[in-house]
Amino acid sequence: MSSSRATNPPARLNRGLLALAGIVLLAAGGVVAGIATGRLPLVAPGAPLLTAPAAPPAWWTWVAAAAGVVVGLLGLRWLLAQARRRPAGETWSLEAAGATPGRTTIPGGVTADAVRADLTAHPGVVDARVRLTSGAPQPALYVELDLDAEAAPGPAVAHLEQHALPRLRRALDAPRVPTRLLVRTGRARPTDRVA
Repeated sequence: MSSSRATNPPARLNRGLLALAGIVLLAAGGVVAGIATGRLPLVAPGAPLLTAPAAPPAWWTWVAAAAGVVVGLLGLRWLLAQARRRPAGETWSLEAAGATPGRTTIPGGVTADAVRADLTAHPGVVDARVRLTSGAPQPALYVELDLDAEAAPGPAVAHLEQHALPRLRRALDAPRVPTRLLVRTGRARPTDRVA
């Protein structure tokens, strides 16, 4: 999982919902085109498409109401998911030291990928998402750690503080890198799933 993925966690849900809506609309368009061209004989030629509806059964209104509540709750869940956002990534830029002028520019994703690789090397860390959220001269970091179901957070956080952050500070030549950290525990490793 790339650390440079979208800063909006619901982006995957949004893409999935849009893809599902697109598939449904394509299927509906295909059915209509098939009926119109006569290749899908769901309606007899010359027969009316709409007829006077029969009275629905009494239970139908309860089913429609329940479906409406479910759709409403799913919509509410989707709206609430839009509010949670990760900070945007930044590009790191460093002026050259010495007589020769110059500038080194590193995309924040490259820096984040290096820190992520450092963090996921720890045995208790299942996955990590890292973003450089502020550029030069004062870089800042946003880190989400997903820990193994049996791992304690202490060693993983210590690995971040004593190994990953000092390496990042040396690489960016920055004395401080303020870090926001979110730790999730109890996540199973992908290889631990039972088929």
